Amino acid sequence: MRIGTYRISRSSDWRASLLVTPDTVLDLADAAKALDRPVPLANDWRPPTDVVNWITPQGIGLARAILAASDGGLMGAHVRALTSVEHGPPMPRPGKFIAVGRNYMNHVREGQKIWAARGKVVALPTFPASFVKFASSIVAHGKTLVIPQGVENVDYEVELAFVIGRPAYRVPVERALEYIAGYTVCNDVGARAIQRLEMESQIGITLSKNFPSFAPLGPWLVTADEIPDPQRLEVSLHVNGEQRQHCGTADMIFPVAQLVSYWSQVGLEPGDMITTGTPAGVALAMPEPERYYLKPGDEVRASITRIGDLVNTVCAETLEDT
Repeated sequence: MRIGTYRISRSSDWRASLLVTPDTVLDLADAAKALDRPVPLANDWRPPTDVVNWITPQGIGLARAILAASDGGLMGAHVRALTSVEHGPPMPRPGKFIAVGRNYMNHVREGQKIWAARGKVVALPTFPASFVKFASSIVAHGKTLVIPQGVENVDYEVELAFVIGRPAYRVPVERALEYIAGYTVCNDVGARAIQRLEMESQIGITLSKNFPSFAPLGPWLVTADEIPDPQRLEVSLHVNGEQRQHCGTADMIFPVAQLVSYWSQVGLEPGDMITTGTPAGVALAMPEPERYYLKPGDEVRASITRIGDLVNTVCAETLEDT
């Protein structure tokens, strides 16, 4: 099952939706009301206690019941054509948005070469080191990826992302996948020149990864039952049709279950999201990186098997954007 969000006429509220056909979505809140079962707007990552959280097992179970009713023709009034609505990100405002770094062995190897050229040694990671991305950096499939004025060396990183569906605290690895609501595609965009300064300060990377639109997300959240083993997926990224990245998730150093278990130490809640790192092939590692950094007019397609294609075009920031 594929769930996500949409809105009409640039409303401020994203509405939880369910993909019925490749061209239509069903409004979960309206359909649930027709069944006397309230569902919150998708903006509410921590909704009131008197409504169903759309991302929990209870909420996903309700979505299945609504889909079954739709198959029977009972919910047709709440189905909308995708062309008539604004496609939203699967999770517009996660409570926590954690991004794991250096989690593919082949990406670690290419990073070691880059830092060796600068006279530094990078050891293999012994724990899933991460940084934080802001909800304000999220944009949906089909939206533009905006390069801010004065920002250079903008790089792409295709990543498998997952959303937590149940409260998780100190979860054992062997049960960790039970806490995932679903999976989606993330393009963890970053400004390399700024990132290098931040990394060399030994404080962390924040600005370089959090400009508006630097976290394209989508196109849908595929429920976890459709992906029983997240370590058997293929991820790839193309820029203008040219393949830049391609790898299997089996190359992860810390698999998804271990990431859930590790970060459950802080207490994860429904709607929290974690991206799982990127494979080799980033622009920074290319022989002539300046040729491969993103530029206005580029089309970026980040793909993961069983989930789909996240497509965004690149543009330069204009006065209207500021």
